[in-house]
Amino acid sequence: QPAAPIRRCTMDNGRSNRRSSSEWRVTVLLISIAVISYGVTAALSAAHVDNNNHTAIDTNAKDQQQQHRRLAAIDKVDDTTTPQQTSTVSLTSKFNEKRSFLDPSWKEWGDALVQFETLVSPAELDFTISRRLPWEQDESPDKCEEILLLMPEYFARNGHGSQLNSYVLAAMMATYLGKAMLILDAPQKNTKYPNGSMFGCPVDAFKDKKEFDQFTGNNHKHLEMKEDFPMGMSRLLQHSTLLSRGCAMPACSSFTYDSWEAIRKAQREHFLNGLPPREVNCEDGDRTQRVIPLGGEEVRQFFEAQVKPMILDETKRSEAYRWIIRLGANAHEAQVFIKLTKEADIWDFVSALMARSGIIKFQPWIARDVAQFIRQTDLPLNSGYDAIHVRRGDKLETESRQEVVAYWHSQGYDRVGQFPTNYIPFRHYLRLWDSTDCDSYWNGFQTQATTRLVYVATDDPTTVKEEISKLPKGSDGTTIVAGCKKVKFIFAPVSEDSAFHINEGGGKVDCYVRYKRNIRAIADLMVLTKSDTFVGEFVSNWGRIIRLNRLVLNDSPLVGERKESSGKWLKKRSLDEDIEPPAFIRDFRVAFGDLISPPPGW
Repeated sequence: QPAAPIRRCTMDNGRSNRRSSSEWRVTVLLISIAVISYGVTAALSAAHVDNNNHTAIDTNAKDQQQQHRRLAAIDKVDDTTTPQQTSTVSLTSKFNEKRSFLDPSWKEWGDALVQFETLVSPAELDFTISRRLPWEQDESPDKCEEILLLMPEYFARNGHGSQLNSYVLAAMMATYLGKAMLILDAPQKNTKYPNGSMFGCPVDAFKDKKEFDQFTGNNHKHLEMKEDFPMGMSRLLQHSTLLSRGCAMPACSSFTYDSWEAIRKAQREHFLNGLPPREVNCEDGDRTQRVIPLGGEEVRQFFEAQVKPMILDETKRSEAYRWIIRLGANAHEAQVFIKLTKEADIWDFVSALMARSGIIKFQPWIARDVAQFIRQTDLPLNSGYDAIHVRRGDKLETESRQEVVAYWHSQGYDRVGQFPTNYIPFRHYLRLWDSTDCDSYWNGFQTQATTRLVYVATDDPTTVKEEISKLPKGSDGTTIVAGCKKVKFIFAPVSEDSAFHINEGGGKVDCYVRYKRNIRAIADLMVLTKSDTFVGEFVSNWGRIIRLNRLVLNDSPLVGERKESSGKWLKKRSLDEDIEPPAFIRDFRVAFGDLISPPPGW
């Protein structure tokens, strides 16, 4: 606390009180102590709390200039939140300014299009990883002796979220097992998708651009494709050298894609019988490569049955240290990681590290077309915004069905036939978004409030717009929420294609139409992930991919230790609230579904 106030000299009968030299020395000493004490107190307070009961990430700007890490703050949450649901705390940006889609600091660093290649801001990626990885410094062929071969074709029937999560999970397993990870996409004769990819075909894929521009037919599969253009998942993602180690596809003699596919299909029986996955020994000159082929389904089976127990085994600390280094951690972070004991903390740490390592990186043509699509919306890219994801469509009959029933039961409707709608109304999402006090939206005058931008991503835009139209409106055309907030809702441009999901229609859909769906979906995913506040469900793959990429490692050296003054400054949310968390998550509000900390890609 600041020192007691020092008495000021006063005037007595028109003459100043005179002090001895010793009294002045004491006075100066007390002033110095007060200044130092106040400075220390302010520094500690700034590092841990603000006037709104917020905590902050302690960043090291000198060592992490490329990271541009954000300060963190705890958001108010419902008192019913469980410890399992609060393994991370919520994050606001440095000095409480709103984030924007485009990171302004990157303008000084690199190509603006790079901002559309990842789900996190490029300035938050760690570009120093290659300096720490042993295979980046050593040309020894040993780095390619153990290979996990991901075969995404069978999982291609699923949507974006499922395929991206499968890729992330495989990446986590490969790095844990000390294997290089390669992608084996199906050749045209082994895929049901015209032009070679479930993600469609951009203009870059066609051999003759002029022929493409002049094409007037209904199906672009009749146009000639470039022979060397990426197929399958590689048409969507740039596969990181962090995972591939620069290894070439194993050249097993007489092995074809069908050979690898047969082994992949046989893996299921191995897992069901408690056996390790089948390996193929490929002779390459004087060395032998051991290759494990897995598809998306087998990746999940292998992880659940064998890899997950190994990761959570507290006796395997040395393996955990080497693993987290391979995934992009530095030596200090690896030491922090091996001390974690809670499962939720382990997964959050790994998820935040994978986000920072840039595991998900889209191809240049994807980034280019996503940028063009987003710029067609009314979303300003240089100012803050919030985002709401309303998933209906096919999920209403599957993952979301139980949540819909539970919602209407909570509203007093006992029988399914009495439900007003077969979905959770938009007002429920707005209630979660509108959790802050109205006063925070006023500009100092009770006659004028700021307008907040909210991007809405949904596969049911017509119904959601109808719901919004019934809300009160301001004189400037904005929507009034909670009686005081002025909101402008932004939707993606209307598409000629009535379908919203890439897997609708199977392989019969024209590849260019499929590609445009692909771009729309990735654009939505990117906008949702980079928003200030996100509101959405947590029962689908999209919610989990978004959460992973909103996690940020805690730079504090006190991770896992008890906060000294938390009792006075912080609102306690759980028994573990006084423990410094390993990761922070940007404001993430769950409309429905249990917010647990799942393994990356699960």
